[in-house]
Amino acid sequence: MSPNHPHARQRLLLTLAAAAALAGCNDDRDAAELPGYIEADLTAVASPVSGTLTELKVKEGQQVKAGQPLYTLESARERAQLEEATAREQQAKAQSTNLSKGAREAEVEQLRARLRQAQAQFAQAQLQLRKTEALVKGNFISEMQLENDRTQVAIARSQVEDARAAIDSAQQGARADEQRAAQAQAIAAQANVKQIEWLLQQKQVDAPVTGVVQEIYVRQGELAQSGAAVLTLLHTDTQKVRFFIPNDLRPRFMPGTSVEIKVSGCEATLHASVSRVSARPEYTQPLMFGPELRDRLSFLTEARLESKGGCSAPPGTPVGVRVPKARD
Repeated sequence: MSPNHPHARQRLLLTLAAAAALAGCNDDRDAAELPGYIEADLTAVASPVSGTLTELKVKEGQQVKAGQPLYTLESARERAQLEEATAREQQAKAQSTNLSKGAREAEVEQLRARLRQAQAQFAQAQLQLRKTEALVKGNFISEMQLENDRTQVAIARSQVEDARAAIDSAQQGARADEQRAAQAQAIAAQANVKQIEWLLQQKQVDAPVTGVVQEIYVRQGELAQSGAAVLTLLHTDTQKVRFFIPNDLRPRFMPGTSVEIKVSGCEATLHASVSRVSARPEYTQPLMFGPELRDRLSFLTEARLESKGGCSAPPGTPVGVRVPKARD
């Protein structure tokens, strides 16, 4: 990181301030304070899809709870698509149900009437054939008429069989492959409805965490780009103190150690618990470290605030961290 970078300068100033604070109290470090500042986690809330922001339901500085609506994107097109997809789903389901049921009773009755008619024609053709056979034996008619009547009997028989097959098919419903195709169409239509419903849900963005609206970047009527932050939320329960400790004081700031925090203008003393100590120095010189130089190394340390004691300490507030007493 460049020495001119703002964060580098800030860390350098804090390191120098820590050294200065400790320079005059080497004999009694238990009374020393280390300079630091308040910080908190930020969550950037981005739109999962693009759209015009039609309703902004929060304002900067407002306290919000996890799950609370933050803003809404324009969704007229998606709602129209959902209506169309729902209608297609209902149509596909109705077609699949119809094919699985088979023909209606009225249709089956018509087929039965057709069968009775075919049976009557078959009986009449058989009677005519017997008459023709008797006449042929007496040489009253030719053999050609006999063959013609036999053909009519065969035709009538096939009509009876065809009518019976039509009734069986109507009672069983559509073929298995047609039923599977109709079921597949119904499943596809249902999946399309779910997809559009999911897209509609993305147009309503809720708070992912409990916190305070820190800054709003997109206002009502403006276009929110997919993946771009619309606003940021400052976590209310993640405030921490960041400060730097000299190398020789690291044993006093092990994770879990309780430290006292002093805020300018606040009489009460805040309490925090050390949550992290950096494993590497934040500011060093390119020298081999002898005993004197080792104590000049400083390490970034974080401590989670346990209570505010009625004090207002927003992120960026400078604080003093009292050095804990050495452990026996």
